[in-house]
Amino acid sequence: MMKSCIGFIGLLACGNCNNHISRTRTDPIKAFHCKSNSNHNRAISIRGGGGDASSSTQLNLSAAATMSSLFAGSVGGAIGVGIAYPFDTLSTKAQVSSGKSDEKQANLIQNIKTIWNNQGINGFFEGVFVTMIGQAAIKSIQFAVNEITLLYLETNATIQSNLLKMAIAGTLAGLLSSFVVSPIELVKIRMQAQNKSASKKNDDDHDESDISSQVYSNDFECAKYLIKHEGWRALFCHGLGITIIREIPSFAFYFVAYGLLARSSFAVQLGNHAAPLVFGALAGWAMWIPTYPADIVKTLVQVQDSKNKMMGPMQITAKLYRSGGVKAFFDGLEPKLVRAAVKHAATFWVYEIVMNMLRPIP
Repeated sequence: MMKSCIGFIGLLACGNCNNHISRTRTDPIKAFHCKSNSNHNRAISIRGGGGDASSSTQLNLSAAATMSSLFAGSVGGAIGVGIAYPFDTLSTKAQVSSGKSDEKQANLIQNIKTIWNNQGINGFFEGVFVTMIGQAAIKSIQFAVNEITLLYLETNATIQSNLLKMAIAGTLAGLLSSFVVSPIELVKIRMQAQNKSASKKNDDDHDESDISSQVYSNDFECAKYLIKHEGWRALFCHGLGITIIREIPSFAFYFVAYGLLARSSFAVQLGNHAAPLVFGALAGWAMWIPTYPADIVKTLVQVQDSKNKMMGPMQITAKLYRSGGVKAFFDGLEPKLVRAAVKHAATFWVYEIVMNMLRPIP
């Protein structure tokens, strides 16, 4: 899926390109080479390491190729989020702490020490299992919707702007994947927000209304507790609105940034292995920097118990601004950016390895 997705992103980014699409099987995430003939038709091929674009073959849109790409994207997404998960935990801890005006804000080093002293290495991976499973499904949805939308816009729509086409495809990918992202991240946030050390000290005064006082042995116990005490509706709808608000611009920026980079001259200069790593990291930053304030509001929405009186996104936004001004909307940004770079670089790099295994070069 990613292979054909990136091919179409490159197609749309190349100005006056028509539907004659071809690619080499040497490397699907490389430079996009456009050649013009006397009729102004363009042959777009994805070539690696400065290779000859003339050896390209017709883009394969068969069901088998699509399933291979879906699988590769799922594996890449799961491994990427797993590798970068400790940074996500640190970011969530900082976000949750910023929403508690009665607590002194801990810095990055203090959060690392606290997690290590209380829980050890396992504390950095609370909720990772369900997140990796969810990320596999999420990546499949995002890249599938992106590709299908680009195909439709290229063949049926009258939109001339290639940049707008990429933005529309990314927007729809973010919108539709939000319905899977929201419950997965709700469980993740609850796992990351729990304070096992405080809970052990206060077992006799356990307050079920305090989310951080809840202790779960694993992701599934957390999900089971959430369904039992807050209901199925909370699992799928608690924080869904703010998730959509975050995901729509995030993936518009994401696919546009990667598409433009993939067809640039830097793709050839970086080579087969470095290009996915570098472009994936930059695309991750492009999606997170402008949408991070929405992410911190989303975290503070979902960390609340839906059975109790809750603050809505607007109330949380006002509270954050009163407590720390604009800076409060960027608490935990540093580990989130490290996480974004590592996650998306690993995702694209692993994708390439898996695709080479599934579809070996002849």
